[in-house]
Amino acid sequence: MAHHDALLAQMLSRRSSRRALLKRAAILGLGAPALAGLGAACRGEEPAAPSPAAPSASPQATSPVAGQTPAAGQPTQAPTSAGEPRRGGRLRVATTGQPAGLDMHIRAQRTITLIGWHMYEALFTFDGNYETVPMLAAGYEVSDDGLTATIPLRRGVRFHNGEEMRAADVVASFERWAEVSSLGIAISEFLREVVEVDDYTVEFRLSSPLVALPSMLARQSGGLSIHPKSVLDQVGTEPLTPDLYIGTGPYQLVDFQPDRFTLLRRFDGYVGLDSPPSGYAGRKAAYLDEIEFVPMPDEAARVAGLQAGDFHYLEEIIPDQVEAIGDDPSLNIQILPPRSYGVLIMNTIAGPMTNVKLRQAVLAAVDVEATGQASHGEGYFEPDPGIMLPQTRWHSTVGQEYYDQGNPERARQLAQEAGYDGTPLRILTTQEDLGDYNAAVVIQQQLQQAGFNVQLEVMDEATLDEMLEDDNRWEMTTNAYVFRPDPVLIAAFASCTADGGWCSDPKVEVARRLQTETDPGARFTAFEELQMLWYTEAPAVKLVNNLGIAPLSAKVKNVLETTHFEIEPEFTNCWLEE
Repeated sequence: MAHHDALLAQMLSRRSSRRALLKRAAILGLGAPALAGLGAACRGEEPAAPSPAAPSASPQATSPVAGQTPAAGQPTQAPTSAGEPRRGGRLRVATTGQPAGLDMHIRAQRTITLIGWHMYEALFTFDGNYETVPMLAAGYEVSDDGLTATIPLRRGVRFHNGEEMRAADVVASFERWAEVSSLGIAISEFLREVVEVDDYTVEFRLSSPLVALPSMLARQSGGLSIHPKSVLDQVGTEPLTPDLYIGTGPYQLVDFQPDRFTLLRRFDGYVGLDSPPSGYAGRKAAYLDEIEFVPMPDEAARVAGLQAGDFHYLEEIIPDQVEAIGDDPSLNIQILPPRSYGVLIMNTIAGPMTNVKLRQAVLAAVDVEATGQASHGEGYFEPDPGIMLPQTRWHSTVGQEYYDQGNPERARQLAQEAGYDGTPLRILTTQEDLGDYNAAVVIQQQLQQAGFNVQLEVMDEATLDEMLEDDNRWEMTTNAYVFRPDPVLIAAFASCTADGGWCSDPKVEVARRLQTETDPGARFTAFEELQMLWYTEAPAVKLVNNLGIAPLSAKVKNVLETTHFEIEPEFTNCWLEE
């Protein structure tokens, strides 16, 4: 218990609560079979095939049924029929808003993830089967005791400013990231030091084994992008300015004009991999001359721009607009497997929701199907009790008896047992995300029917982010957790730093087992314990799985065939047929 108390205090003292780390994150994980394959590949061996009992997570051509996991070996990407690649042109992307900046260490919003990984790269990335593979790293070796991880680096990789990437840049990038990123803080709990062994070798010296270290260092929302040490020395932990948005990626920043556009251009000095494209891994051909990201908060304006040919891709589209488009031959709208699920997050740090019985009352009141109808519409969501999406090896229905109760009488009883006295409960939301907003409206009505005094506070997203930083200004908020194949990389599960601050001795103990166990069976057992704690401690209410919608111009070729969509797509291997 003393160890848990110390760890709890340390985690809470380093709390870095940012709504974007939950909602806009696109963090992927590494299962034990993937780790074994990565290690074998780095030793020059053939990777072992995944165990049939724990198949690799794979996206499906059609929406998966809740509770089912894709079979091992199932294809993860449709065969391309895009024709011959064409070089040139400017791809125009309409985003939901203007990012405050493109410093991915500090900000993890979805739009920043979408733009940033065209400019920056990470040590590791994820292939078409969601396996963790090297990107800027040349390999990965871990000692027999699991306490020393050695990462050789690729040679000859150039930053946009012409400098060669070396170990000093990686160490400087990690040390900065570890101070400002929830994921970096999570790694730091296990880290003694990170060392520059020589110009092309970095060593992570750990206090405890960390099975998911390569995936925690990989390409993800708020992940460890690598920057020149010469740049980071200028800013410390302050945000990078546009003139310092320098990475190793296939595109470099040309112009950043807030509320107008962000323009990237092909980096002719890019040194990439020669292996076939797969997910985010392999060759990045950079066929496009330029990629322009235009902030367009109005949903109808984004769709009208796509129909008019002003945009080639929309960052987001709601189902109502999909129905309105109809069968437009100039567009390519595809419905894909779940990319996220909705949540009602409760403030477990301050105020009335620190009472677990009151949180259980809220959980009992919510009818999740009604929230799905409001947020996404019939045919665009799936009820499912699992807190890991069904295309992962982690999906489980443990605790399903607490899911989708929709029982106002039970909620009243629990609220009475909690001593609830009618204190107003504030749900914070924004109309800039209509799915979150519509779900919040329905939940307010359901809670009022169960006898709660609920106030809906609506604001712009920037104000919402600020309000959620102050634990005395809110009780609940609607949000979404984005697809990840490993639970240790979801901040709300693996740490105490996420919005709501879920932190208890049992949760911390189970999270630590998830992070350190190497046996797949033991890790899954720990995860199911975590999922049951999610339902019994009720830090949040899981709503429904949200199906993905890819709104593309028919002129855009080779996107879905060569990238993941559950998180944000890359345009590094697509081209335009104009």
